[in-house]
Amino acid sequence: MPAGVVSQTTLRLPAAELGPESPLPSFTGLQRLPDPSSSPDLPADMRERIAYGRLTNPLPYRLQNDYRRNLRNRQIPALRITNGRLEALALPELGGRLWSLRDLVAEQDLVFTNGRLQFANFALCGAWFAGGIEWNLGSTGHSATTSRPVFAGSVATNRGAALRIWEWERTRDLVFSVDLLMPADRPLLLAFVRVRNPDPEPKPLYWWTNIAVPEEPGVRVVAPATRAWRTVYDGSIASVDIPFADDAATDVSYPLAAQRAADYFFQVPPVRRPWIAAVQADGSGVVQTSTASLRGRKLFLWGTAAGGRHWQEWLCGPGSRYLEIQAGLATTQLEHLRLAPSAETSWVEAFAPIQLAPDAAHGPWSGATAEAAERVARAVPEGELDEWHRWWRAEVADEAPQQLTAGTGAGEAELAVRGKEPDSLSGAPFGRPRSDGFRHVAALARSGAVDQDAAGVQVPVPPITDRWGAVFDRAADGWWRQLMIAIRAHARGDLEEARIGYLRSDQLRSTPWAARGLALLAGSRGDHSTAADLYARAVAQAPTCLPLMVEATDQLLATGRPAACLAMIDAAPDQIAQHGRLVLQRARALLADRQTDAAGALLEAGIEVPDLREGETLGELWWAAFGDRPLPYHFDFRMRPELD
Repeated sequence: MPAGVVSQTTLRLPAAELGPESPLPSFTGLQRLPDPSSSPDLPADMRERIAYGRLTNPLPYRLQNDYRRNLRNRQIPALRITNGRLEALALPELGGRLWSLRDLVAEQDLVFTNGRLQFANFALCGAWFAGGIEWNLGSTGHSATTSRPVFAGSVATNRGAALRIWEWERTRDLVFSVDLLMPADRPLLLAFVRVRNPDPEPKPLYWWTNIAVPEEPGVRVVAPATRAWRTVYDGSIASVDIPFADDAATDVSYPLAAQRAADYFFQVPPVRRPWIAAVQADGSGVVQTSTASLRGRKLFLWGTAAGGRHWQEWLCGPGSRYLEIQAGLATTQLEHLRLAPSAETSWVEAFAPIQLAPDAAHGPWSGATAEAAERVARAVPEGELDEWHRWWRAEVADEAPQQLTAGTGAGEAELAVRGKEPDSLSGAPFGRPRSDGFRHVAALARSGAVDQDAAGVQVPVPPITDRWGAVFDRAADGWWRQLMIAIRAHARGDLEEARIGYLRSDQLRSTPWAARGLALLAGSRGDHSTAADLYARAVAQAPTCLPLMVEATDQLLATGRPAACLAMIDAAPDQIAQHGRLVLQRARALLADRQTDAAGALLEAGIEVPDLREGETLGELWWAAFGDRPLPYHFDFRMRPELD
C-alpha cells in the first residue's frame, strides 16, 4: 500500500453557524481554575508551574459567542490524508481539528466522530465543539485557535506526503505547526509537533492533544501509572490511586462507572514510556504514544449523572457519548513550562489501532497495563519515534509547504512589527493569509499609515504586546487610534490612560465601543449611574450587538436595577431579545423584580442558552422561582450535582 497522500475534500453534516466575533475586548472572563493553596500535598515544583503563566483574559483574541443552536446541512472544507490503511479528515477552518480517524481495514472509527458540528462555550474564546483530535497551545483550556482558520498545506517527503497545519498563536506569540504523516503499509498516524518562540524573551509553554473516543458500554482507559492527580468541579487537586480513586468498588478506568465529571492526570513515572489507550469491551481501541518530552496523560470523563449526560446530548445529540484521552507537556493542564528565548521544542505523537486480549484488557489493572504496554511496543517499537523525530527534523521540518488553505493575517502582522518578512520563518510561511483585519495593522506596522475608518470596521481589538506601542504612538491621530490606545492601556491595567483614550476617541467620533469602555471604567470605580447611562448610549448606537446587550443588562442586574434591565430588553430588536441568553436575562430580571410568576412561566416554557458555559448551572435560577421543586433534566448542566 502507498505512503500517505493528501487531498482536498468537503465534509457534509448538520452544523451550527459560528456567527460574528464579538467586537468587545474581554478584559476578564476566563474560567476559574483550581486553587493549589487548598491542596497541601502538591510538590513545590508543580506549585511553581501552576502559578506561572496563567492568563487572565483571552486578549488579543476576540470572543466567539454569537453562535446559535439551529443546525442545517453545510459543506465544510476538509483535507484528507490516507495510506489505504487509515484515513483522517482535518478541518482547516476550525483549528486544524482532526475530525475523524478511521481504520479502513477494520472499518472502524478510532476516535469519536461527532454526527454534528455544535458549538458550546468551552474554549478560551468561547466557541468549541466535541470530537476528533484537537491541538491546544496557549493556556489552560481549549485553544483560542480551536474554532478559527489555520494555514494548511502538503509537504513532499521521501516517506510520503505530510499534511502541515500551522498558525501564529496570539496569546503567547508562539508559532506552532503539526505535520501529519502516514507511513506506507502500516495503520499508523504520526504527528510531528513544533512550537517556536520568535522573540528574545521566555514564554509560558502549554500544549495538550485532546483525543475524543466513543464511550460505549465496557470501554476502559489504561495508562502506565498507579497514581493520578484528580481535579473536580470543587476547585481541589488530589493525588489518588488508580484505578480505585474513591473506593474499592468504583474503578474509574471505566468511565461509565463514575457518576461525576472529573479529570485524572496520570502520574506516569519518568522511567516508563508515555502512552494512553482506550479499549472497548472486545479489547479493540486506539492508543496514543509519543517521544519522551510529551509526558502528561489524562482521562476526562463526563460521568453518568444528569448534568454529564445532558452536556453530551447538548454537544453531540441523543444517544452519543464520548470521553477524552489526552497528552500534554506537563503533568497537569494547570501547569505551564517555560520556552527559552528564541528557542523551539518539538516531539512526535503516534496514533494507532490496538487490540488487547479481552480477558487481560478487563482484568486487574496491573495485567491490563502490562498487556497494553506490550501491544503498544508492537504497534510502535521502542525507539522508533526517536528515529522518526531525527528524520523529520533533518529533512522535513524546514521544508516549505505547498499551501492549500489560508490562515489568519496575524503572523504577517506580527512579523512585520518585528521587521521581518512574512515568509521568514522556515517551514511556516505567513505571506498568503486570508483577507482579514490584520492587513490594516500589518500596513500600520510597515508604513505608519492606516485607513482608520476601514480599520475600525475590521479591527475592534488591537495587538496588546509592548512591541506594538510605538506603532500606535506614531500613527496619525484619529478615533480608531485613540480607541486602540485606550484598549491597550485597559488591558495592562492603566485605567487612567484608558479613560483618557476612550474620551479622546469618543470626542473624535462617538462610537458604542468608546462608550462601552468608559462604562466598564465607571462601573469599576463604583459609579454605576454613569455606567448605566453609557451602556444605554452604547446599546442605542449598536442595538443588534448581542454581546453588548448582555453586558449592559448584566450591569443593570448587578446594580439592582431589574426594571431598567427589562425595559432595555423590551426595546431590543426581536432577533436579539429572543436569543436564549437575553431570555435568561429577562428571567433573572423578573425574579429580581419580584415577578416570580412571570419568571416561572418563562422557565417552564423552556430557555435554551446557546453559549452556556461549562460549569454554569441554571439550577439557582430554577430554585429561586420554584423553591425545592426538582430541577428538570433540560435545565440540568451540573458538573458535580452534590455541590449545587
